[in-house]
Amino acid sequence: MKPSIKPMVLFCASLLLLSTECSNQDESWYESRFGYVNFNLGESPVKPPQRHELSLYGCNTEVTTRERVWNGEKNLEWGVDNQVFTDVPYGYREEEGRRYFVSKYYMASPPVMEMMNGGESSNEQAIIGLVIPDRFTFFGEKPVQIVNLNYNILRKVYLNYVNVDYYYKVDKDQMSCGDMGVDLIPLNIQCKDFEWLNKSETEPIFDARGASGIGRLRNEKGQNQVFLPSYQPNGEECLDCTITILDDILLKHEVFFVMDDGYSKTISLTDFYQKNGQNKSIPLACAPRFELPEGCKPPKD
Repeated sequence: MKPSIKPMVLFCASLLLLSTECSNQDESWYESRFGYVNFNLGESPVKPPQRHELSLYGCNTEVTTRERVWNGEKNLEWGVDNQVFTDVPYGYREEEGRRYFVSKYYMASPPVMEMMNGGESSNEQAIIGLVIPDRFTFFGEKPVQIVNLNYNILRKVYLNYVNVDYYYKVDKDQMSCGDMGVDLIPLNIQCKDFEWLNKSETEPIFDARGASGIGRLRNEKGQNQVFLPSYQPNGEECLDCTITILDDILLKHEVFFVMDDGYSKTISLTDFYQKNGQNKSIPLACAPRFELPEGCKPPKD
């Protein structure tokens, strides 16, 4: 006897309907959800301690402590654990008809400046800390991420600033990044010879070297620049650093550095500074983006 096809067809149709319902339910389940970030801050690297700024960058999303109140004031407090950001965007969002997913975040924590020898600006040193981790991806129903800040582990440095040109044009008919409305650009800064310290702050810790962190560029005066650390106040003993555009969370545009040999997402900031000093800006080039980058898609299982 041949088996009946009809029950099998009904079963498959039911399975397909169930699969479709689950898919729709999963997508709506992620609509406008939020996650939490729990910050633990170590000792302040300067006295008296000042509240500290920190920013999170996700797909088409910026969350900053300048807009959040913790314990009655904005920004974070040194020496305090469990400072929680609530309502950090997570899940599907939509803007101008473009649907994207917010889950992956990078975190930028600026240097703390320390004035030396009576407060002369030429003797201003920067204390750069570690954010651990400096990136994460939310998952789950009400996800939470724990982040630790340590600003007493890396050798103090001086900062050399290099401007970035948002209005550079390869030719007169091309729109610049500024013309296209490009503003926030997250960066990864890696310095392979950054020295670590022990608690005495006078000797390297096991000769450890190498540190990285997240930065960002804005199309605003004073914020359209990157910094190159060095161990001398006049730009001497520059660290060996590269900068990379964190392109996977840029929803609307793709961004490149323009070098003599072409376009690139990563450049040696040290080579550029040693060749040009502060006399030349790093040119940027941008192109509209029509497909979602990886950091704007739902995380893979």
